[in-house]
Amino acid sequence: PIPLCALPPTTKQWYQRRVHGELTTNNNRGNTNNNFKMPNIKLTYFDLRARAEPCRLLLAYGGIKYEDDRIPPPWDAATTWPTLKPTTPFGQLPLLKWDDEVLCQSMACARFIAREVGLAGNTNMESAQVDEIIDVIQDLINAGVKLFFAKDEAGMKKHAEVTVPTTLGQLEKKLASRGGQYFVGNNFSWADLHTFMYISDLPGKSALDGFPKLANLVDRVANIPNIKKWVETRPVTAM
Repeated sequence: PIPLCALPPTTKQWYQRRVHGELTTNNNRGNTNNNFKMPNIKLTYFDLRARAEPCRLLLAYGGIKYEDDRIPPPWDAATTWPTLKPTTPFGQLPLLKWDDEVLCQSMACARFIAREVGLAGNTNMESAQVDEIIDVIQDLINAGVKLFFAKDEAGMKKHAEVTVPTTLGQLEKKLASRGGQYFVGNNFSWADLHTFMYISDLPGKSALDGFPKLANLVDRVANIPNIKKWVETRPVTAM
């Protein structure tokens, strides 16, 4: 379980209610639901961090047990992807099975888990502010992936030397404008976790030179017990 001292107040309250089976709906607010049952969860993806890592980090943060189903990546001779692909809803991974429901699309899966673990914002505005930061990070990821698979050396160089530092500077300014500790609502959210994920995967230790607030945020997220444990024990993969 997550040490409650590691969680912001609103998440502490949510987590305490969650583990004690006391979450309520609008129709039974104030009543205790003692029949709460942990869902049966399976996350299927390639044996890579890549598009499934947002979900894995969120599940780790929430202390939620799940089956981490990994298959060899498409370029591996041992891959089962050609057989599995036609059975998926959109011919893509990851797939998130949550009891009897199956979700596809990595960001839809992650956003759902973020709501489940209390990291998606406490109001509609906060949820939009979380999504704002997520989308900034996703723009960086998608641009980098496109250049990598296109083997565009000049484009990758410009991305690393211009686009990434420019965007980190913008994120530093946004973080400062929100109080300097967290991106949204002065509470830890998926926006902070996703930023940690991206920056942690950047090559070299100099990426955060000149961005002290981002560096401090990344360090604090890295030391959240459940995140720290996951990062230290997860399978080592190329990407």
